Amino acid sequence: MAGARTLLLLLVAALCLATVNAATLAEICKGTAFPDICTSTVGPEAASNPVLDPMAVLRMQVDAFNQRTEAARAHVKEAAMTASPKARTVLDLCNNLYLDVEDNLGACRRAIGFKDAVTIRATMGMAAQDMQNCDEQFRQIGEPNPMEQFDASLVEMSENCRSLSNMI
Repeated sequence: MAGARTLLLLLVAALCLATVNAATLAEICKGTAFPDICTSTVGPEAASNPVLDPMAVLRMQVDAFNQRTEAARAHVKEAAMTASPKARTVLDLCNNLYLDVEDNLGACRRAIGFKDAVTIRATMGMAAQDMQNCDEQFRQIGEPNPMEQFDASLVEMSENCRSLSNMI
């Protein structure tokens, strides 16, 4: 009986924490350029995070950004299989740009540890520029960019990280 009661209390406490965190997350994300992306990319992780503040949301957003970048790199390999020779060359460049983004995310994580908002904004600006460079290369060869959706979402995520860095 006591074990069931303890389990019930723990369940109620977890539900309360999840509800409070969802409201806190929504409030923090409201201050970003793309609130829906902010809440959807960090929502699952935020529910289990005991402390939810802009710094924690920024860390989670950077983790989500990294996962999306890894997914983009995987998509480059798929897209290259059916791409024209010119597009394959550009996709190779885009893959290198995604590697640069991952390096920038590493620098951003270190900056988060020091609460260095200036470096966070700079690394996010460089990441956004890399996505735009990938898009520009496809415009120059006159072919559709198979990475366009990835690039657009990554630019939006970088803007959210910049907004969050203004809150720390």
